[in-house]
Amino acid sequence: MERRITRRQALGAAGSAGAALLVTPRALAALGELVATAPAAAATTTAAVAVTPSMTEGPYWIEEVLRRFDVRGNTASATSSAGIVQSGVPLSLRINVLDAANGGAINGAHVDIWHANAYGLYSDEGSQQTGGGTAESNTSGQNFLRGYQVTGVDSGALPAPVAGQVNFKTIWPGWYSGRAIHIHVRVRIYDPSGRVATNYTTQIFFSDADNDTVLSGAAPYNTRSPKTDPTTDENDNVLTPSADATNIVPVTGSVADGFAATFTIGLTGVASTDTSSAEALSATLSSAHVTKTKNGNRSLVIAVKTNETVTARASLARAGKTLAKATGQLTAGTHTLKMSLAGGVAAGSATLKLTVADAFGNTRTLTKMVTVPT
Repeated sequence: MERRITRRQALGAAGSAGAALLVTPRALAALGELVATAPAAAATTTAAVAVTPSMTEGPYWIEEVLRRFDVRGNTASATSSAGIVQSGVPLSLRINVLDAANGGAINGAHVDIWHANAYGLYSDEGSQQTGGGTAESNTSGQNFLRGYQVTGVDSGALPAPVAGQVNFKTIWPGWYSGRAIHIHVRVRIYDPSGRVATNYTTQIFFSDADNDTVLSGAAPYNTRSPKTDPTTDENDNVLTPSADATNIVPVTGSVADGFAATFTIGLTGVASTDTSSAEALSATLSSAHVTKTKNGNRSLVIAVKTNETVTARASLARAGKTLAKATGQLTAGTHTLKMSLAGGVAAGSATLKLTVADAFGNTRTLTKMVTVPT
């Protein structure tokens, strides 16, 4: 594939190394064999790496607590369009998390990614910025193109974990008005007590030439108007020229066979987490019921017990529609949580789902049927 080289693409190529993992939609079985036999090259280097600038998390971050490497579809537990997989050009993404001072691998880091689908839409959003012929913008209850992995612990598509590295199977993001194409990344590192010690966000970009190749050369991207991203890297309001070399990644592959990319994050003052002594996550959903005050307001009251500090995400759903949701961090012990229900929520049964995740990447999902009064 012939590509024109822009100033930003040249700088990005100079600052990053290409990846070897390639997703081939025409031969997924062959891909599985390739991944199974490929050596897991360590992310660790022997020299300092550039410090990667932090960037805004943006308005579409949601704590879904989805530990998975293939983020392309909605999970079976999604309350809307469960199991539906997003169409688009496959993208295999490796992310290295390294100590900028010496290039050493940072293990135990939780790495989340989230980005727009081929039509420029994020999942689990009631309303959002769209453009270019995008129709329905309400994706509430869906969780496509979101997920996290833990460096040095999760192997993803590889046969074994790699120190300081995670990998994801996703698709090339689509554009939406006002932003160049990008992927959001959050890195969280926990201290021994399970509290977040490092909470870092940044974004991955691709060259304008590579974006144009995908958007004009493959469906469903090329069904939109304009086909190419109207906001280039040069005029994006988040990517600064000083971040070109660290945050624009080169890719290998083609539209027909899919692409692969590697993004390296250099952090300072952060140490690896010892995950070898992780205890099993224990959580109990003791009770859940809806209370009603004299003025008619209704609240879902949940009693939950956990043996360690966890991130908790609760949602109440009925017939594929989310009625209420909340996210927060709980310390070890017993807690009472409350979620207000909107006045328009009809009486009847609904399903409560509570997902908790600890500092070592362990997750547990608890469910309970709840009756909503009139």
